[in-house]
Amino acid sequence: MLFRNVRMALRGIWMYRGRSLLAILGVAVAALLVISMMTVLYNFSQSLLQQFSGLGARQITVVPGKLLNKKAIDSGISDFASFAPSASTLTYKDAMDVKARVPGVEKAAPQNEFMGVLMYNKKGYEMIFTGTTPDLLPILDVRLADGRFFTDAECKQNKHVIVLGANIKHNIFGDRPAVGKTVTINRENFMVIGVLDEKKMFGFNIDDRVYAPYHVVEKIGNVDNASLLFFTAKKTENVPQVEKQINNVIGQNHKKKDFNLVKAEEVIHVIKTVMDLVGVITLAITGIALLVGGIGIMNVMLLTVKERTREIGIRKAVGAKSWHILAQFLFEAVFLSVTGALLGLAATYGILYSIHTYFPILPNHIPLEMVGYTIVFAIGAGLLFGMIPALRAVRIPPIEALRYE
Repeated sequence: MLFRNVRMALRGIWMYRGRSLLAILGVAVAALLVISMMTVLYNFSQSLLQQFSGLGARQITVVPGKLLNKKAIDSGISDFASFAPSASTLTYKDAMDVKARVPGVEKAAPQNEFMGVLMYNKKGYEMIFTGTTPDLLPILDVRLADGRFFTDAECKQNKHVIVLGANIKHNIFGDRPAVGKTVTINRENFMVIGVLDEKKMFGFNIDDRVYAPYHVVEKIGNVDNASLLFFTAKKTENVPQVEKQINNVIGQNHKKKDFNLVKAEEVIHVIKTVMDLVGVITLAITGIALLVGGIGIMNVMLLTVKERTREIGIRKAVGAKSWHILAQFLFEAVFLSVTGALLGLAATYGILYSIHTYFPILPNHIPLEMVGYTIVFAIGAGLLFGMIPALRAVRIPPIEALRYE
């Protein structure tokens, strides 16, 4: 009996295939909007969290001004307006004083930078010329694809040696080796001694940078202050104490609080808070599309019930039970809903693949739980919006149904 109901439901859908196709497309568009937006948001959030989690719980970053002050972090996002970025007054001396005077600090890497042009074979390439120390690589968990990074001795001697980011190397040399080549930056010659492995990070572009010893960049670019200071604590459990000591040392140098300390876990907290809020707003907006798709199914099924009134009367006259009629029309509604959801799911895969092509930092996969939620939701929507038409079909008196023209 069940298979006969399913067969009759499919036959009914096929009889009104044009109308059914429109209902399916309505659900497909709604599912596409919801799944694609929620998946992109999920992948973006996970990518951010993985990047900052990968920096390690021992990392402490000093930023100029008050980009992430403690009040804003503790209260989530309600006090974002209290962020107060300002011109940097951080210095190389700040980083070195911290490394010398704070026993709990393992590594320290100041960073300065300016936009410049790298010349090779009479062609210019824009890049971010960045000065730092050898401690930067382990702090940011960056690896070398070729060659080596400059040493402390080369930093002290202000050697003109550079390490290229992945994009810079590809744009200038392509597949040819870069190590050993001589390039020109601001009319100064530099020897390429290394190439960094590709590293995608939101808000911090490593691949388009060229790294050199700190004081070399300071002199060539006339850069007075550091843009950021990176530190790594020796032990995770000592991070709060180390943070206070770093704050005290730099505070003594500056005489006023014109900087702030940021830990990876604090950034993660803010990211989660923002993403949760954006997720709720996105779901509320796209939920309207799902509602419209569900109403479309209900309207199609109501019209179908009216046009098949005589068929319903004949079935009841030959002994069909009310639950047979109910099951048939509910199955039709669920079939339309699930088919539309699956089409939307397939379209989402295509969209995510296209996004990943242009933005490789964003993953192109749909979480399995998202697929499961979609199927369950489609079944629920079919049952919900198909219930009214199905009940109307059940309540049609057999005699009146047989008289229907």
